[in-house]
Amino acid sequence: MARKRSQPEVSRRKFLAGAAVAGAAASTSVAKAATPGTTAADVKRLPAAVPPSVQQIANETAAPKEMPHLAGKPNSDFMVDVIKSLKIEHIYSNPASSFRGLHESLINYGKNAMPDFITCMHEESSVAMAHGYAKIEGKPMLALVHGNIGLQHASMAVYNAYADRVPVMMIAGNW
Repeated sequence: MARKRSQPEVSRRKFLAGAAVAGAAASTSVAKAATPGTTAADVKRLPAAVPPSVQQIANETAAPKEMPHLAGKPNSDFMVDVIKSLKIEHIYSNPASSFRGLHESLINYGKNAMPDFITCMHEESSVAMAHGYAKIEGKPMLALVHGNIGLQHASMAVYNAYADRVPVMMIAGNW
């Protein structure tokens, strides 16, 4: 003989119907509280934006403090020396934080001369510019792209250079 369960049986259909009714009831109560015409006592409204304090304004507008240079030579300075030894004249890139060390070394350590850093609006255009330069001058040029998303953005220009059989060098940022 089968044993009778002491717990009540839960029907999936009844559960879903109850959940739907509870959700509808909750949304109507929220909608009633937010309807126009309610008084300030019913619904306390916060300001959309809090004005900044004097300290916050001073922090945002003050000139940045000079950062002390760490002991030793950064590895990105070595990369600038390697790029210079390859006789790369220009570097095309859309600057951001994924290769900020190399960008800083190109501008400050390398004095932004041979290679000079050329700012582009998009990773695809930076690789396309390197492709065009290499096609005209006959030597590969360098494009800095960001990791993950930057490589995806540059993929069509990389394919165009591949299909055209033009060498393009790329350095991807750390992501």
